[in-house]
Amino acid sequence: MKNFSNTDIIVALATPTGNGAIAVIRVSGKDCIQLVESCVKEKFSRQVTVCNFYKDEELIDEVVVTTYQKGYTCQECVEISCHNSQFIIQNILTTLIDNGARMADHGEFTRRAFLNGRFDLLQSEAVADLIASDSKDAHDIALQQMKGNFSQSLKSIRQDLIEIASLLELEIDFSQEDVEFIEHTKVIEKIKDIISQIKKMIQSFEIGDVIKNGLPIAIIGKPNVGKSSLLNFFLNEDRAIVSNIAGTTRDLIEGETFLGGIKCRFIDTAGLRKDTNDEIEILGIERTYSALEKAKLVIYVIDVNSNPENFNDDLALIKDKPHILVVNKIDLQDKKFDGDWIYISTKEKKNLNLIENKISQIFKKDDYSVVVSNVRHYNELKTVCKNLEDAQKSLIDAIPNDMVMVDIRLAITHIGYITGEISNENILDSIFKNFCIGK
Repeated sequence: MKNFSNTDIIVALATPTGNGAIAVIRVSGKDCIQLVESCVKEKFSRQVTVCNFYKDEELIDEVVVTTYQKGYTCQECVEISCHNSQFIIQNILTTLIDNGARMADHGEFTRRAFLNGRFDLLQSEAVADLIASDSKDAHDIALQQMKGNFSQSLKSIRQDLIEIASLLELEIDFSQEDVEFIEHTKVIEKIKDIISQIKKMIQSFEIGDVIKNGLPIAIIGKPNVGKSSLLNFFLNEDRAIVSNIAGTTRDLIEGETFLGGIKCRFIDTAGLRKDTNDEIEILGIERTYSALEKAKLVIYVIDVNSNPENFNDDLALIKDKPHILVVNKIDLQDKKFDGDWIYISTKEKKNLNLIENKISQIFKKDDYSVVVSNVRHYNELKTVCKNLEDAQKSLIDAIPNDMVMVDIRLAITHIGYITGEISNENILDSIFKNFCIGK
């Protein structure tokens, strides 16, 4: 971000462009109320005022002006609701700029809210996540983070680490004095407990990332087992061609839908087989392996007539990745296989809900009191965990306290980077540049 003052008057359109009844223009900064008053040619005696907005002496629109002595940015703020005409919007913006305001940079309103103490950095990032949320779970996670639940957990851990650091510092400063110090075994146990809390947060990123960005699911299996029929069922449309001819699907076919509150990105793949000389089908199979590598969940489909000897190698490919095993075409015969299989019929639409239930069971956010969904927070937490594990090992090995302190201070610093208690301009620029202009 450019080196702008935190108090100069900024302005931006706060609502999306396009068709609609009204638009809202947001203004913030010292004396911004007085600036808007000069454009409507009247004083605001109450918080909400209906008035005329002028450009020079020309009437631009009848607007509703809402004033805040301490608004979203913890400064004077004004919101101007006008008719959603590009002509009107541009004339209001240019008039405000001609009278001393400037266009806001990306995320500058929220950045000011952070700098002025309304939010910590983690809560500020949650504002963008709340705007972008497209499911109830994504909304709930962002809202909980914006309310400060995650921040409070981290601040509590950071305070515990500061107290541990103080006790170890006391030993260094008064090592020659007759002072009773805390037993290192208790410090080790306390650090062990904090590591456990941090690891729980790190583990939650798997579900948090899925809820925020969607779940890539590869549907794989031999040719003609019903993969395309399964995709079409989930998407509720005939996206993929369904045929009794093996090898119909030559390329990846994708589609999105919500299952159990999770945005799922299904990928229908070419059938896994080796006995083909068709160059296009071979290329499709290669893309299947690529999709398999990128997927966070695999649905492996066989049909009821399959021979276990023919799919054991495929199962070996997915054993280390979350997967769901599906037997299709049970309308043809009743047959069971060893393992945890879901038995369905895409033709009769039988038991297909069991797949959705399994997805919800695998990616269940209820297992975590705090869900991490931001990759920056995830990476910082991994660093914190490594620092504390190093500190724990040093204490166990009776390494001098000043060496232990290095790792504990690093852990404290990286927690501060998440919440913004320790801020870095480059980090702030990277975060807020991804916000929309009016936020």
